[in-house]
Amino acid sequence: MRIPRDEAPHQDPDEWWYYVGHLSGVDADGHPHCYGFEQVVFQFLDQAPEPVYVGHFAITDLTRGTFQYEATPDSYPVPDTPAEFALHTGDWTMAGGSGKAKLHAALPEYELDLQLQTTKPAALHGDHGTIPYGPLGTSKYYSWTSLNATGTIIDHGVPVKVTGLSWSDHQWGAFDFSTGAGWDWFSIQLTNGKQYMLYFVRDRSGAIVETLGTLVDRSGRTTNLNPSRVSETATGSWTSPTTGITYGSGWKVNVPGGRLTITPNLVDQELDLLSTVGVAYWEGSVSVSGEIGGSPVTGVGYTEINPPQPS
Repeated sequence: MRIPRDEAPHQDPDEWWYYVGHLSGVDADGHPHCYGFEQVVFQFLDQAPEPVYVGHFAITDLTRGTFQYEATPDSYPVPDTPAEFALHTGDWTMAGGSGKAKLHAALPEYELDLQLQTTKPAALHGDHGTIPYGPLGTSKYYSWTSLNATGTIIDHGVPVKVTGLSWSDHQWGAFDFSTGAGWDWFSIQLTNGKQYMLYFVRDRSGAIVETLGTLVDRSGRTTNLNPSRVSETATGSWTSPTTGITYGSGWKVNVPGGRLTITPNLVDQELDLLSTVGVAYWEGSVSVSGEIGGSPVTGVGYTEINPPQPS
């Protein structure tokens, strides 16, 4: 894998560019605001005669205690943008390269405009950016794990200048979704400057069949974690009143040299998109605490629970 060449769209059947983050700011009246956000663009090349793009956008408003989301489809030829990407789904846009990006998306009560700039090199997961993906096959995968964010959220008509910390994932490959596999995924950004990516791939029965982990140190150096020393345990559960899906809600995560507690900042952060794009998953802002190397740590993160699909 080569960056920035591989930031551009590929010809693989499945690909996604994915941003999450934590933002805070003060409006003109001095009222503080705190948010989580998710914006992702999926590219599918084998579902229709023309490429299919689907955008997901969600805002976790931690000040109001609310969660809003939408999905927007689109279709157009794969952009020819060497060493960068410039994607759109309807009026939502995502563009960047070399660890920089600009995002724009809107919901009925929120509008996001964000600029992102990395402070660390890209983290190439697995074998120089190729990971085993359990029943799904293999995947190309890298992340920008430390993105400084600045911009504006228009919150119910009120502009809020925001700053914060974001994370970006880019994956592509030919994935066998017919296996019914799912996953639990964690991005963890600690105040001591370390970041962790943890991936637990589950088969159709829900059993974890592939465990992956990457540590990014303060300087940006990456280390593949021994899967036998990485584990997760759900400490609670939450059942969606709309889909009936039961998700883990709160987790204990073991990593080499430490243990972390991951707590949802809002219990209901489910994107129920079954009626529009045929998927439902839990994707949410979380808080992190625990101990690494004998020292207490705190931080923020995002967790995605993509439940296995039973036969």
